[in-house]
Amino acid sequence: MIGITSTLSGNGEPIFSADGKVRMKALTHAALTAKTPYRIIWNEYGPVTTTIADDVHYFYVCVPEKDIDSGEVAELQIGGLVEDMITPSLSMEVGHAFKIFDGAVADVGSDYSGAAGEFGVAVTATAVASTTQDCFLVPIQIIGTT
Repeated sequence: MIGITSTLSGNGEPIFSADGKVRMKALTHAALTAKTPYRIIWNEYGPVTTTIADDVHYFYVCVPEKDIDSGEVAELQIGGLVEDMITPSLSMEVGHAFKIFDGAVADVGSDYSGAAGEFGVAVTATAVASTTQDCFLVPIQIIGTT
């Protein structure tokens, strides 16, 4: 079509990689820190990142594999193993689910079941509270819970 341009950051389709990880292209809302969870939501620009929040939206949890500048269209990990994901201080058991609760990553306190808000599975136990966790991200869109 003549005269039509697009500012979309990506098509929102998962990108499956040979390394076993799943990624999605999104426009970064701000500078992103490696290993820190963010959300991918959709707006007039297509998929865009936002901070973890305690509102009710559909989103993917993404974790950048490296630091990324604001305003870039970047491939962000939404599935597969993430070693040393940055979290609040948590003690996790293998198999426990991660979810977003009160605007932060939290331990569900039981095994991953696919319940509302669950986005990942702990793959390493941390008997002593730690601010980094080994997580297997489940590449599904979830809805936030408060």
